[in-house]
Amino acid sequence: MTAETTPALSVDAIDAALAAASLHLSEEEQRLAVAVYRLLSAGDPVGVPAVAAAAGIPEPQAASTLRSWPEVFWDSSDRVTGFWGLTAADMPPHRIRHAGVDLSAWCAFDPLFLARAIGDLEVTTADPVTGEAITYRVGRDGAVDAASHPGAVLSFRLTDQTWGDDVRAVFCHYVRHFTSRGHAEQWTAAHPGTFVISLDDATELARRFAARRFGSAAA
Repeated sequence: MTAETTPALSVDAIDAALAAASLHLSEEEQRLAVAVYRLLSAGDPVGVPAVAAAAGIPEPQAASTLRSWPEVFWDSSDRVTGFWGLTAADMPPHRIRHAGVDLSAWCAFDPLFLARAIGDLEVTTADPVTGEAITYRVGRDGAVDAASHPGAVLSFRLTDQTWGDDVRAVFCHYVRHFTSRGHAEQWTAAHPGTFVISLDDATELARRFAARRFGSAAA
């Protein structure tokens, strides 16, 4: 996809591209993913035994699956420290707060779907053009409120390849939050392949993304 064609894409087309790029999970894998998110949201690294118990699957199976997935980060004690858009480490600029615990997201899109798995989030990020802080809350139902900049938008980027171990390099680094469309257009003009979407469209994309990734496991 090129910078010339992406701005004309509909929400349906963007959603189809996201679906094609991301992993398709079985029901057991969905439970495992949600278990990791919820345990990691407590702010500490997560061990496989706890994840397996929370997901209701055998520990060897949980370990094998987690090790087979891309973009799962481990510490020296074989505990998960970062997982598919969420980390307990401080990773500016996408900071999130859940139940009094400070966490970080990998990109501006992540909090919009993470809330559907782990619950209400307070989000703080920054406009990469001006450095100005952007804050909002996103509820368990995906609804956004208390936005510091009601006209805020996101940059987005799609690729024609399946995400692997380089999702942060090919996607996350290009998905940012801006205080205004003007700032976003200034930034995307300097980053080929990126385009601007409204916060409303991003919220709808996150709803669809979460439905595929979590299924009934996030209920």
